[in-house]
Amino acid sequence: MRTIGGLREIADHFDLLLVDQYGVLHDGTTPYPGAIEALAGLASRGRKVIVLTNSGKSSAANRARLDVLGFMDSRLHAVVSSGEVALQCVRDRTLGPLFAEGADICVIGHPGDTYAFASDHFALTADPQHAAFLVFAGSDAPRTSLDGYRSMLIAAARAQVPAICVNPDVTMIRDGALVPAPGAIARVYESLGGTVEYFGKPYAAIFDHAIATAAMAPGARIIMIGDSPEHDLAGAKAMGLSTLLVRTGIHRDLSKQQLLHLCEKYGGRPDFLAPAFEW
Repeated sequence: MRTIGGLREIADHFDLLLVDQYGVLHDGTTPYPGAIEALAGLASRGRKVIVLTNSGKSSAANRARLDVLGFMDSRLHAVVSSGEVALQCVRDRTLGPLFAEGADICVIGHPGDTYAFASDHFALTADPQHAAFLVFAGSDAPRTSLDGYRSMLIAAARAQVPAICVNPDVTMIRDGALVPAPGAIARVYESLGGTVEYFGKPYAAIFDHAIATAAMAPGARIIMIGDSPEHDLAGAKAMGLSTLLVRTGIHRDLSKQQLLHLCEKYGGRPDFLAPAFEW
């Protein structure tokens, strides 16, 4: 593992950079210092950058959010969201007949948010027990606790309603604090006996989609940059990609030793370690 001070030290070593969004580029409301400048630096070197995000929203909605936060002129090649990839798999019938476009589905998320699994493609119901399948797309934490979700989902699990989790993150940043994310809700559902199909990092489909979107030549040098050993690093390592871990985001309060111990738990140390996504 090599500790670096900024991306300028390794930019010329890679052709494609897959970059996590929350916890790397911004905290949900504000860009991290130096993040916009770092993307400009990568563009100046001709590097191709794809934002790879565990988000239940569409890729277009995530791109629009980045634009609002000040990343409009960052010359990103694409934004790929786990919600978009999962929706495409359902529309392609990759998951089989239990998950069909047009079905009655229950989307679990944050009230008022619009997710990739929306009424354009499905009939939405608020009743988990009587849905054709559930979609864990967002989280209403801390207003709704995991115990609250457990009570909400017991009947659906007993009815053996299948589910898709389109954001496997277990924790997320909201208003500067860490709260349970959709992945944590999906685990509650599994603990009740429910079955869940997962999309997003660390699972392969989102990486495959991003690399295909980039249309890289054979032998392209690819690196994943993220803040989560469990999702960003583990997924990239399983794909044989290089990895860079930044010390912002969900594990920002861990010591270096604690962070590296967490990396070992989820498959090994990153190739590079940096204090932040900076040039």
